[in-house]
Amino acid sequence: MMRALHMTWLGMGALALASMAQAGTPAPPPALADTVYLNGTIRTMEAPDAVAQAVAVRQGKILAVGSNQAMRAYAGPHTLRVNLHGRTMLPGFIDAHGHISGVAAQVDFANLSSPPVSGVTDIASLQQALRDHIRNKDIAPDGWVQGWGYDDATLAEHRHPTRQELDAVSTDRPILLFHTSGHLAVANSKALEMAHLLNGAPNPPNGVIRRDADGKTASGVLEEAAVFAIGALLPRPTLDQRVSALDKAQHVYSSYGITTAQDGAISPADYAALQEAARRKALFIDIGALLFFRAPWQNLEALPIGADYQDHLRILGLKLMLDGSPQGRTAWLSQPYHHAPEGLPVDYHGYAQVKDDELRGWLNRAADHDWQVFVHVNGDQAMQQLIDQIAAVDATRAKPVERTIAIHSQVVTPGQLERMKALDIQPSFFVAHTFYWGDWHRQVTLGEPRAERISPLAEALTVGLTPSTHNDAPVVPPDIMRLVWSSVARKTRTGFVLGQQERVSAYDALLMVTRNAAWQIHEEIRKGTITPGKDADLVVLDRDPVKVKPDSVQTIHIMQTIKNGRLIFKAQWETAPFSPSL
Repeated sequence: MMRALHMTWLGMGALALASMAQAGTPAPPPALADTVYLNGTIRTMEAPDAVAQAVAVRQGKILAVGSNQAMRAYAGPHTLRVNLHGRTMLPGFIDAHGHISGVAAQVDFANLSSPPVSGVTDIASLQQALRDHIRNKDIAPDGWVQGWGYDDATLAEHRHPTRQELDAVSTDRPILLFHTSGHLAVANSKALEMAHLLNGAPNPPNGVIRRDADGKTASGVLEEAAVFAIGALLPRPTLDQRVSALDKAQHVYSSYGITTAQDGAISPADYAALQEAARRKALFIDIGALLFFRAPWQNLEALPIGADYQDHLRILGLKLMLDGSPQGRTAWLSQPYHHAPEGLPVDYHGYAQVKDDELRGWLNRAADHDWQVFVHVNGDQAMQQLIDQIAAVDATRAKPVERTIAIHSQVVTPGQLERMKALDIQPSFFVAHTFYWGDWHRQVTLGEPRAERISPLAEALTVGLTPSTHNDAPVVPPDIMRLVWSSVARKTRTGFVLGQQERVSAYDALLMVTRNAAWQIHEEIRKGTITPGKDADLVVLDRDPVKVKPDSVQTIHIMQTIKNGRLIFKAQWETAPFSPSL
């Protein structure tokens, strides 16, 4: 191991210098670092035992990795020396799937999440949170009230609010509350009237308007595409407001150690805001955007899909969506839900969002242009559709479709994992479900046998896949350490271990938010490990996740986040780590 670490810290060009010295030619001094980090536990993520003491950084890149003594050779009179005091340094975390524009948009929404995210526990506390929000934001008598994060799975009533319960908050102001899954919403009567949905409106394609007992009047709950009818009426923030909100969102992400974020289903308006932020040099973490296939794009072929970053922004590829949400019971399953939503037949198993021929068309279009495809797929029936249609497309092409990312991959069978490996469909697992909705899945949506296998990380590794994990923020906060803990512990809110056989080691869990996540987006050459020549994207933790007990992983604090060698987050309780005498 020591030899391997010695070879690593020598860095780029060091072998040539050693050869010159052996030949009798004086070797030039090493390039001086801008910053040297010393006295740490440096987990490079190149291998489980690849651990060093120090890292040298120059011009935003990793210059060398190795022992304290070796790294001091890279320190000159102007080099900043950072004493890590034994803390653990890892590659900067990569958000394998999320929606940073969604996080930005909700800065001014009412937070209706349940603990531990916020404090809404029942319909009454949800109503009070809305009243407080209206008062604190001084919302006009006819102004829109928007909220995010309510969850019928964790409300005491175990149901969605009704329009009448929102009317009790305000009948004059339109109210629209987004379910924590992002796949449902609930509106009051005023908002439903404004969208012409209240009385007898037909269900839109790929969406459902839930009804009162009369079968005609909207109950207030909207599923999937039905949400868009009201969403189209919402006030639009200005470009300046969106750029400002993106700044706040980046600070949230960096506080969780994230140096590369994803904007996982953008519209042309979202892209315009991201481009403007990039133009203003207002992005300080990398953002990889996915173009949502149903958004009104005028000319996809003219966009720089797959190109390199420009001022921290790049388009990774296309985002398709084949089904809905398992916790919202709109995901497409092969077998019925354990308990169907009220008013639906016992054999209800969700529904598709895309027909086979449309899916093949998008896959072929992407393959024609070498665009990477990212596919929202939760249920096993939706996964089977993806498998079948990629196989059909591969059969007609000389070059198979490569590195398709199956986002969420919640309810996937062992046989499907094998087919995914054969077809290069790589899963990004929403393993945070084990905590946030594990009990709900056991008791309501899936039943225990299926719930035990949600996000089957261990099976995926055994098959030989290269999985990542994600939080799907703003569905849940972009808390990477809680995500890593979920991969390791798989404990629900009540402490039940959901699928012990799918637990993975802390090291493998870290791979899924670093090296594997970089590989999935074709950025493994520059990110994912602490290796000379790669971007100096780094995170400092107060403890080593590999060494602590599994239940302690979620209590590990982010102390510093470094992007391209620049400190972008420092914990308030972090002591001054700078010591020029080291």
